[in-house]
Formats: sequence, structure tokens, C-alpha cells
Amino acid sequence: MPRSPLRLVVSDLLREPGHRRAVDLEASVDWALELSRVDPSVPLRARLALEGTSGGVVARGRVEVGARHTCRRCLREWGEPVEVEVLEVLSADAEAEYRLHGDEADLEPPLRDAVLLALPLRPLCRPDCRGLCAVCGADLNTGSCPGHDEAPESPFAPLRDLLT
Repeated sequence: MPRSPLRLVVSDLLREPGHRRAVDLEASVDWALELSRVDPSVPLRARLALEGTSGGVVARGRVEVGARHTCRRCLREWGEPVEVEVLEVLSADAEAEYRLHGDEADLEPPLRDAVLLALPLRPLCRPDCRGLCAVCGADLNTGSCPGHDEAPESPFAPLRDLLT
């Protein structure tokens, strides 16, 4: 199995707390939420500064990805770049959120979490998106839906006759 470009050897940082190293990473990732995802055809780019501490490694910097969204109202898809600032601690402590694996730091979990938290949970293509016609499914953003001016006959219409 090929080594992940987001997994780094950090033994030099662990031996010398306070020592720093700059890293530039590039990787293809496929992370997703329900209606938003990281576009695997656009590589993740991360420029990070790693610093050794007495208990682990601090990673701080910027991550850039291409994101693809599906509008929750009209189902239109679009893409956009997303930039995220990260500041995470990786520790050898068993209780740590992000753990070191011996002398290696797997940056995928903290970077994935930071990127996915930056993506919208309920994306809209625009704030005034009108969505789809409930009768025929036409995109209401491209114009009105002809032929549906009257409400469809309700299955409860015969009950209305009993009230009159």
C-alpha cells in the first residue's frame, strides 16, 4: 500500500521541542458530507508549519481544496475553492483527539475535520433559490412552471362537498 502524502515522519521534532519545520503537501482526497464534497480531481494543497512540543507536534497553516456542492433546493451542482486555517495538536497521549503513531504524524484526520467543518451542511446555489416545482420538478429559477396555476385536485375534495 503506498504511503499517504499526509503522513509525515516527525522524529526530529519530537527529539527537539521548539524545533520547527515547514512542509508543503499535495494530495488527492475524497472527503464528503451529504451535499458537499471535496473534489478529488483538484488536489488538496497544504502549507503548514510543524513545531515540536514536549508532548507532541503542533501543526498550523493553511489548507486549500476544491469543493463541489449540490444545492439543497434546486439540485444544481457547482464548484468553488475553499481555504481553511488549521491549528491542531498531535500527541502521543492515548486520550488525544489526534494521535501520533510512533514517530509519524498522520495529518489526514485533522485536515479532513477542518476542511469538512468549513463546508456548508445545507448548501444553496444562491440565497433566493426558488427550488423545484413540486408537481413536475422543473427548476423554478429558470422561469415559472407552465400549466400548474391551479392546485391539483386533492383526494380530500369530496369531503369539502359534505361541509356545504
